[in-house]
Amino acid sequence: MLKCMRMLRFALIALAAVALAGCTASAPPSATQAPSQTETPAATSEAPEPAEPEIAEIVVDGTGFSLVDTEGTTTFTHLWADEVDAAVAALTDAFGADPVTSVRDGSGGHYVDFDLYTWGEFTLGDAVGLEKPRTDYFLPSLVEVTAPEVEGIAVRSASGPTVGSPTSEVAAVSPLVHDEADYRIDPEDPSLIPPTPPRGDITDMVGLRPDESHTTIVMLTAPVLSYYPF
Repeated sequence: MLKCMRMLRFALIALAAVALAGCTASAPPSATQAPSQTETPAATSEAPEPAEPEIAEIVVDGTGFSLVDTEGTTTFTHLWADEVDAAVAALTDAFGADPVTSVRDGSGGHYVDFDLYTWGEFTLGDAVGLEKPRTDYFLPSLVEVTAPEVEGIAVRSASGPTVGSPTSEVAAVSPLVHDEADYRIDPEDPSLIPPTPPRGDITDMVGLRPDESHTTIVMLTAPVLSYYPF
């Protein structure tokens, strides 16, 4: 009997030890002790820079010429008495190519020598060797155009007619000066064009030269004088 009681006592002690061991087991991590996770920053996307509008046309009138973009905004203007460096840079950018350069000999007449900058059918001329200020010279710079479009850019007079236009269209423009050599339109000062006053005083205009049959314009050039006193 005593032996049985000892065995029972040993069994109870063993059970208590097992229970205590279970109580000391590590508790599962709490929500506040959850393993840290590396946060991935949200991807940032930058909107591409909007492309600048391209030059759509070059408009020539009696005062000079302007570059106009596809949105109708004038981005550059050259007046005839301006130095041509800025114009050469603007045209080079618009046409996407450097010009071919050459020299036109004025031969000591009414015209001085010109440095020419040519992009295909578009030529910009710069009078050189002037003995007086550019503003005092009747032809300090010039343009000559032999196609209605150059490198995808339209070239026209302010009134609209250009190379390839029928002369009947040009003849309908007012005010107008017409002689055997050319048609002259878009004057710098329209009040100086005949018939008021009868002959008119000199003002710069755009010249449109017809072909031999006088049916189609083959060259646009400016500036030309409304009449030549020499």
